[in-house]
Amino acid sequence: MIARRCVRCGGIFHPRPQVPDQSFCSGRNCQRARKQLWQQSRLRDDPDYRENQRAAQRNWLARNPGYWRESRARRARQIGQEGAAKMDVSFALPGVLYRIRKSVASSPKTGDLWVIEAVSADPTAPCKMDASREDLIDSPAAQQ
Repeated sequence: MIARRCVRCGGIFHPRPQVPDQSFCSGRNCQRARKQLWQQSRLRDDPDYRENQRAAQRNWLARNPGYWRESRARRARQIGQEGAAKMDVSFALPGVLYRIRKSVASSPKTGDLWVIEAVSADPTAPCKMDASREDLIDSPAAQQ
């Protein structure tokens, strides 16, 4: 057999004689990528496969009714032990408003640079307005 280049990792491999059109090597991540592509195409193109997958998910959920609640509780306990915030745990943000704007230093050579400004959300706190922004100049707060 002629050696081929894997479409995922770019490595050279010899296809198995049983699979003459093989385009992925036998690497673990490459096989995962191949399977994922296959599943995506089946879900997109095969209504029977799609319905079977939905039925399997419904059956699994019926057999494991408290799984997600227990999973979230387990994650919350882990976070409490680690002392770190995770995406599925809500927490209070400080009373700050964030404004994101493109930097004047952006260029095709350096790429897009962004500036994040944090401003107190307390309306009684003194703040300095950026008078160069047209959208703020026309706002009612700017006309006072």
